[in-house]
Amino acid sequence: MFVFSVGIKCGGVLSAPHGNVSSPNFPGLYPYDTDCMWLIVVTEGSSVLLTFHHFDLEYHDNCEFDYLMIYNGISEDQGNLLGKFCGTSFPPPFTSSWNIMTVIFHSDNHVASQGFSAVYQKDVCGGVFTGLSGSITSPDYPENYPNNAECRWVIQATSNSVIKLIFVDFQMENSACQEVYTAIKGNFSSPQYPNYYPNNIKCHWAIQLPPGYRIKVFFLDLDLEGRNSLTDGCDYDHLAAFDGGTEKASLLGKWCGREMLSPIISSRNKLLLVLHTDRNTANRGFSVAYIGVVLMNVSCTRTEFQIQIPTQSLAPLERNKIYLGIPSCPAQVVGLNFRIHARFETCGTEPQKRNNTSVIVSILYIDFSDGNQEDIHQYEVQCEPKRKEASVTLLSGSDPYRLNQHAENLVESQQQDMEAAEVYESKGQDTSDIVFISICILAGVLMIIAIVGLVLL
Repeated sequence: MFVFSVGIKCGGVLSAPHGNVSSPNFPGLYPYDTDCMWLIVVTEGSSVLLTFHHFDLEYHDNCEFDYLMIYNGISEDQGNLLGKFCGTSFPPPFTSSWNIMTVIFHSDNHVASQGFSAVYQKDVCGGVFTGLSGSITSPDYPENYPNNAECRWVIQATSNSVIKLIFVDFQMENSACQEVYTAIKGNFSSPQYPNYYPNNIKCHWAIQLPPGYRIKVFFLDLDLEGRNSLTDGCDYDHLAAFDGGTEKASLLGKWCGREMLSPIISSRNKLLLVLHTDRNTANRGFSVAYIGVVLMNVSCTRTEFQIQIPTQSLAPLERNKIYLGIPSCPAQVVGLNFRIHARFETCGTEPQKRNNTSVIVSILYIDFSDGNQEDIHQYEVQCEPKRKEASVTLLSGSDPYRLNQHAENLVESQQQDMEAAEVYESKGQDTSDIVFISICILAGVLMIIAIVGLVLL
């Protein structure tokens, strides 16, 4: 419903891709006792960008006399009120989350001013998505996005649904390097990597995982400005890691220059990486990958493995998603823990020889896979039965190359052990043959001596 003052025509439906909105008689004084409503409607899936060029209404602390109201959608929905304005301060530019924006103007029967003038346009980005799946890209992607754009996308799903947003590509202006990662595994790099990073920046990458996890970070590449030649410290550009969510946490390391770094691991479920660069030299930067490592207690006897994992670490998973060696050896839920007790002759365990020591080895699988993507983490559990000593090592989940390399090393180690055993067996066979021949020769000599002695007698 649109309300018009007598003799004054204002308001209406605006459906063109762009246009103007202004108070009655603008740039002259607007009339008294006037109510106008404009309904701006653009194509579905787009949004409305409203920008003010002039604004001058009667002032009141609460804008109770003359005012302008802007709604994100239909005006009857009070929850979508974007703002109520009066006086001479320009309202900021507004972008709707829908393809509809409502503008309402009201004047009372006292003071009148020059009014307002604004332009609207169908925004180049943004909108509302209600489908089961879709894609979102910045304006002009994969080309550079335009300046002065403000885009809002609203993704709506049913109340019982979960929306999963996956970033396939991400590159923005360098001052937007503040990231938080909550996925079990991931990777990131310095701004513009592998090109030179910008000067004079400070970037934060925070990794925050569920309670019960620790975070293991693998350094894939590091190329920063070198050390201070006077202090031998990383006083210029440097990368620092903190054992927690802030820079007040314990320092795990501070690096610069070109180094091959060993992985680091947090003592809790939060880890922060901070890159600081100065105003001078810039290099290629860094690239890292990380994975959440499940806290677990692995022990063994002379006959079996005993594995215990807090359920809070793997709360979303059912027990059959955690198994040793083969799916028919799943975990059991006992109190607040997942538990696995497995005898060495079951659950895919196998004896091996490592560093001349006999050990029992198996693989613990934790299956995070969903219907769309396979994601299985593997941990090698090892027991030395004689000493009843157990250990666990992360095999996969972050770097397939490392897994393949480990597998190749394992096969090579097994081959070396087999070759050594074959050489030992061959040497044993050769030695026994020599002894047998020597005994035969000695017996023959003794027999000849005996015969000669009998003849002489």
